[in-house]
Amino acid sequence: MPGRRLLARARTGRGGADDAGTAAVTARPEVRRLRAACTAVAVLVAALVVLQWALVARVVEAVVGAGRSPAALAVPLAGALAAWWARAGLLALRDLLAARTSARVRREVGLDVVRTLVRLGPAADARAGELATTATAGVRLLDGLVARYVPGRTHATVVPLLLAAAVLVLDPPTALVLVPTGVLVVVFLWLVGLRAQGAAARQWEGLGRLGALLTDALRVLPTVVTYGRAPATVRWLADVAEGYRVATLRVLRAAFLSGFVLELGATLSTALVAMTVGVRLFEGGLGLECALLVLLLAPEFFAPLRALGADRHAALEGRPAAERIAALLALPGPPSGDVPVPAGVPEVRLEGVGVRRDGRDVLQGVDLVLPPGSRTALVGPSGAGKTTPVRLVLGYGEPGTGRVLVGGTPLPRLRRADWWAAVAHVPERPYLLPGTVADNVRLGRPDADDEQVSTALVRAGLTEVVAALPQGVRTRVGEDGATLSGGERLRLALARAFLQDTPLVVLDEPTSQLDPATEAVVLAAVADLARGRTLLTVTHRSAPTALHDRVVRLRPDGVLVDGAVAQAVP
Repeated sequence: MPGRRLLARARTGRGGADDAGTAAVTARPEVRRLRAACTAVAVLVAALVVLQWALVARVVEAVVGAGRSPAALAVPLAGALAAWWARAGLLALRDLLAARTSARVRREVGLDVVRTLVRLGPAADARAGELATTATAGVRLLDGLVARYVPGRTHATVVPLLLAAAVLVLDPPTALVLVPTGVLVVVFLWLVGLRAQGAAARQWEGLGRLGALLTDALRVLPTVVTYGRAPATVRWLADVAEGYRVATLRVLRAAFLSGFVLELGATLSTALVAMTVGVRLFEGGLGLECALLVLLLAPEFFAPLRALGADRHAALEGRPAAERIAALLALPGPPSGDVPVPAGVPEVRLEGVGVRRDGRDVLQGVDLVLPPGSRTALVGPSGAGKTTPVRLVLGYGEPGTGRVLVGGTPLPRLRRADWWAAVAHVPERPYLLPGTVADNVRLGRPDADDEQVSTALVRAGLTEVVAALPQGVRTRVGEDGATLSGGERLRLALARAFLQDTPLVVLDEPTSQLDPATEAVVLAAVADLARGRTLLTVTHRSAPTALHDRVVRLRPDGVLVDGAVAQAVP
């Protein structure tokens, strides 16, 4: 799907512009203000650097050349010390502002990611673990990009330029040595950075894969242990973790190489400046005070570039995360129009619907009509793509060919929020919040009172289950309903659908993981839920089809075949 391809390009660093994610972060208003403040600080710091070392050079020249006592030079010494303190204060203020801006940006980006995931719903079409890594570790890694790289890059751009201009005014021959060597250092740093950027992208891809696999492994941990596959799963995760460790070491190696190039270039350049200044001073072509000042400014010229090497390493870790976040935020949500949803129980129709994914046809020319009040079962073997029509009916995507109509209106033209409010969806494995039983039922209708919640629980067949809980409906169910069985979780989701009271109910494999006794209880609740509503049930078991007046079969090649109940059940 388009969303999956876009996210894949972001993981491999081949989407759009090379630094689209970084540009999106640095283009935020807070970061632009931070950059402007850092530019002002850099200008002041450069002026203070020149003032500080000019005073120091004057003191040294007065003591060495004129033989004056250091005690008589207390004022320029105090001025140099004050300039040093002012520099330190400005840089501390800049770092504080950068840290606050980074915290604000990470908070807002995190909220944007959450809003996007809510907007997309299942249309996000990515593994839960990978999305969790992006929303947590990915957002945290933006700190290096905002708090360190933006101030460091601004400082490394402004200060060397101003110091080079000062050296050009003081001693043009030295500037002709200093500037070209500084440019070479930047070029070498960029060349080394290209390799480091690729290593950082592979490291982030490994982290995302590790997070996704770990989340998936924890989700199916009981099944893994039951079938004795725990040792193999541990070895599998260990192999993936080893790959991430190797990728991290490659990033560190590239960072150390970058630091070595910077230090070597800066040292050789400073030595070359010192040699030329010393020769000209010995020959009398340069005064002592000017020579000292130029020599003292040379290390200051390279200091921001050296710091940029470390700051750039922090940015390299955040850049792939920024790319991934930008790709996620750019995903188009399900289409939404401005047409209100038809009143009552509307007819839902799929006309010539075709969906192609990963090079194969999931659906081909599907024509399916859900008349008002009908009960339709969609059956087929596992992996045939039965969930795809459900996603289309729910409005979580658009078909490649054909269209979905609701009451004669194309689904993309309806108000998306209103349509979602008109459909109750019970997935194969309903997710429960770590709140109380009542909280989870009220997800269907937050304004429902206690009596309405109690009625929904009774109709879902949960009366005895709730009565046996320590605090009844106020009992907390744990993370994802950890304290409940599979059948109880499903009936709680059905109670949510009862409370929601929508004209269309969509069930996705409602009894696939239940024993026969629990299945009978659940199907009795489903029969009650279906009264007066349109019901679409996806299943591969025979028992649920008895509740339906029509059964259609989806073949593995994506073709829908209509038939009677007795003929269509596999």
